[in-house]
Amino acid sequence: MNLNIREISKSYGGRDILTDFSLEIQSGMRLCVCGPNGGGKSTLLRILSGQESPDSGSVSTGRGARLGYVEQELGEDRLSIPLLSFVLQDLPDWNEFWLEWEAAGQDVESASLLRLSARQHELELKYGYNPEHLAKTALSGLGLSEDKWGMKLCELSGGMRERAKLARVLTAGSDILLLDEPTNHLDLEAVEWLENFLRDYRGALVFVAHDRIFMDKVGTHLLYLAGNGRAVFRKGNFSAFLEVQEELEESRAREEARVKEEMERKMDFVRRFKAKASKARQAASRQRAARKLEKELDGLRAEPRRRELSFKWPRPVESDRTVLSVSDLRFAFPDGKRLWDKLSFNIYRGQKIGLAGPNGCGKSTLLRLLTGRMEKESGAIAMGPHVKCAYFSQHRLDTLNPSGTVLGEIRRLSDPRTTEEELMSVLGLFMLGADFFERQAGGLSGGEKSRLVLAGLFLARANFLILDEPTNHLDLESREALLQALEGFPGTALMVAHDRYLLNRAADQIWALTPTGFEVFSRGFEEYAAYRRAKTQEENARVLELRRGEVSRVSGLGREEQRLRKRREAEERRAKARAAKPLLEKRARLEAELEEALARQGGTERLLTLPETCADPARTAALLKEFHAARELAERLFESLGAVEAELAGEE
Repeated sequence: MNLNIREISKSYGGRDILTDFSLEIQSGMRLCVCGPNGGGKSTLLRILSGQESPDSGSVSTGRGARLGYVEQELGEDRLSIPLLSFVLQDLPDWNEFWLEWEAAGQDVESASLLRLSARQHELELKYGYNPEHLAKTALSGLGLSEDKWGMKLCELSGGMRERAKLARVLTAGSDILLLDEPTNHLDLEAVEWLENFLRDYRGALVFVAHDRIFMDKVGTHLLYLAGNGRAVFRKGNFSAFLEVQEELEESRAREEARVKEEMERKMDFVRRFKAKASKARQAASRQRAARKLEKELDGLRAEPRRRELSFKWPRPVESDRTVLSVSDLRFAFPDGKRLWDKLSFNIYRGQKIGLAGPNGCGKSTLLRLLTGRMEKESGAIAMGPHVKCAYFSQHRLDTLNPSGTVLGEIRRLSDPRTTEEELMSVLGLFMLGADFFERQAGGLSGGEKSRLVLAGLFLARANFLILDEPTNHLDLESREALLQALEGFPGTALMVAHDRYLLNRAADQIWALTPTGFEVFSRGFEEYAAYRRAKTQEENARVLELRRGEVSRVSGLGREEQRLRKRREAEERRAKARAAKPLLEKRARLEAELEEALARQGGTERLLTLPETCADPARTAALLKEFHAARELAERLFESLGAVEAELAGEE
């Protein structure tokens, strides 16, 4: 199924988002939509999903195409639904289907039976024979374990609800799949599972993401929206796009210089000779040629470029060598669940540590304990002398006052010695200029809130940064700027992030949090990634070994013992075969009788649909009697066949 976009345009507040944009997205294409916040990425997805209309132009799909799109908000009526039921809600209810089939059969509505047969075939093609298995696989892959499947949505965290919405869309199946930042709220394992799922997806995929590694692994084509109405479409992933864009820009700049030089030569001739009668015709010709070159120059306008954003942290006061000391830290949730027992560690000046581990292992909880946002059960947490700590929470409202203005919040979060001019200047640096100063923090977008908190950290002049998912809701340019700033930060940093690109470049060490403490990877993310790959291979090998367990046990026996064992096993197989032979013969006979009964039922059903039959009441009554008899016989044969199958299963 293809998705056709024809000359769509969209503007907000007098600013062009898309202008006469056309594109055909074919099955098998995985289109990555990227660009700065406000460039129109989510707007495009809403237009493609039908949630929003373009100002002009149209979007069309093939007839009967199924569209998958993650809804933004859940209604109150949905929050009381158990997780697994919510994920399966868009799938057909087979129980209701068979009840409808039974009702149609009892009323001898042959047309309804034919319609339901076609419907059954259609549903099986679309959803498979076991959609519940697919739903459970998606939930597990996205980090929602079986103990949560019966929980109501209102009992789940916001991040879990987002994963539930994604699982619902992936389970329902679609010909065209639209995903807006699907990696938000996913841990590394879930992101990698989603990457594999989407690479196997055969429909047309359009997705918005800010995770560079995810973009490169999943995307086959790229659409860059700069927010000025123009767009760049390229085959290849994001990294290839960056390389091509640099080459194109250099080529364009050379051609622009050549055209400008040629124009200048022609206009110089015009200025020198247009007043001379003998040269007037030549001057007019050169002037016309210069005008053509001017139009050519207009066509050489630079393509939309990634915005360059750059900042570096102000140099803070140097802390003592030991920045943080934690001893025998214990914590338990109100229900008694404990994530670890007696956690002890030290963080030293200049270390940049990435905390890793699956969702639910306690990474964010640990950061909240270290910053005093949660109460510990026991143990000691001590910051070193001259340590000034700044905390970025993935739940930005933990840091921001929703009713406060942008200017008021940055003033509250910053070093008291910061001047008003510095406050306004830094807000501008983080793309929160004068238009934002009096806006309430609660009304900002996710990306704007993140940039406001980062601006506060910038002005806090802290020497110890504690960051919880700092790249969530940031666009690529803002992520790149944060990454460069962290690389150049002279202080100490402890960060939780699922952005592999950030962890690989900004964290010197990875500390994997486990129930027994930390496993430290001193060579950084690459060492941790290699460890995880090896662990996955070991787990796969262990499963394979279990399957081969019987063979392994046999191979450990002596030659004579093996020979006797094989003889016993052969005798057991022959005995089972002898016992099963009558059942197999009975099954074959029942299958033949069932096939005959179904054929008779189908033939009678076809006769009942003929006009001449409907005109003959006696003939209709006789055929109805025959139809009911054939159906009852088929049902008895089905039951008998099921009993035989059960006996055969017991013989195995």
